[in-house]
Amino acid sequence: MDILIKSYNRPYYLDRCIQSIYLNCKGYDFTIKVLDDGTPQKYLDKLQNKFPDIKIYKSEFYNEKVKFTSEGKQPKINKIPIELWLQGAKNASEYFILLEDDIWFVEKFDLKKLQQNCTENKLVFIKMFWLGNEKLIQSKTHFIKDNLTFFEPNLYLRNPLLYKFVFYKFNRFKIRKTLKALRIHTYDRFLSYYSIYAVAGVVFRKDYFLSLWNDHKNVVDEGLQLYNSVKYLKTNKDKIAFAYTNNEVVKTGFLSSATNQFKNYKEVKIDMFLFNKTVNEAWLNDQLDVMQKYPKDLNSVQIATIIEKENNVDLQVFEWEKWVSNFKNQFQSFGCNIE
Repeated sequence: MDILIKSYNRPYYLDRCIQSIYLNCKGYDFTIKVLDDGTPQKYLDKLQNKFPDIKIYKSEFYNEKVKFTSEGKQPKINKIPIELWLQGAKNASEYFILLEDDIWFVEKFDLKKLQQNCTENKLVFIKMFWLGNEKLIQSKTHFIKDNLTFFEPNLYLRNPLLYKFVFYKFNRFKIRKTLKALRIHTYDRFLSYYSIYAVAGVVFRKDYFLSLWNDHKNVVDEGLQLYNSVKYLKTNKDKIAFAYTNNEVVKTGFLSSATNQFKNYKEVKIDMFLFNKTVNEAWLNDQLDVMQKYPKDLNSVQIATIIEKENNVDLQVFEWEKWVSNFKNQFQSFGCNIE
C-alpha cells in the first residue's frame, strides 16, 4: 500500500509525519511517496538520508519555486501542482493513504486489516480524522467492523444537479441568499458533504480520488470536488461504501502554514515563507526536536526560542503567536476541537 504525502517547504513537519508512519503503520508492506512542490534540496537530502526507503517526486514547478523558498521568500509562480498529485495517484496502489506534511499518525494502524476491509467491502473512502467535529461525518446508519465504522452518508441532496443549484455554482438573482433565508441552504447541510470528501488524512480508492478531479481546469476547487463526489455516489451508489476510523488516528498541526494564504488576519504581520525558512534551518541543524511533544503538536516554546535567536525585525514571536491564535480560531468557529 502506498502512502502519499503532499509536501511544500516544511521539512520539520514532514520529518514528524514520516516518523509517525514508521511508528504506527504495521501488518503490510507500504511505500512512502513524497510529492514535493518546493522544499529546498538540502532539506530533502537530510530526509532521504534519514529515511532511505522513501521516494521523493518533484512537481514541474519545483525548480522555479525553490529559488524563492530557499531564500525565505514567496515564489512569484503561484501554480498548484495538481498534475503531480494526479500522477502520484495514478501510479499508486489501488488503495492509498493521502497525507499532507503537517499530518501525523497518533495510533497504531493495521494496514493488512485495512486492505482486507477495503477490498471485501468495496470501500472507496475512509476518513481518518475530523477534528472532533461530528458535522464532518454525518450518517444515516452505521455499523462497526474491526477498527472502522461503515456508514451511509446523510446528505441533504444526492442529485448532482440539485446539489449544484443549492450549494455550488448557480447563484443568479441572488438565489443563494434566498435559499439560506429559507433554510434550504444551511451550513450544517453543506458540511455533511465533507463526510465523503477530504483533502488529506484519508484512505482513497484510486478511481474515487481521480474522479474528484474531473474538469479541474488546473484549479483547486473544493466546490467542484464535492460536486464530483455527489456525481460518483449517484452513479455507483450500490457498488461502494464509505467509512471512518473508530478513533481519529491522525492529527494535524496548527503552528504554521506552507503559504501566506492566511496572511490577511487583522493586525497580524508575519510572512510564513520567512518563518518556514527560519524553522527549516533550525531543524536542519538539529535545533528542533520534532517529536518532543508527540503525539501533540510541535513544541511552541522551542519554536519561539528559534524565532528569538533569529533576531529578525520582520519575524517576531508575538506576531507568530497572534497568527496561531487566529488560525486555530478558524477551525474552532465551526465546531472543531484542535487540542
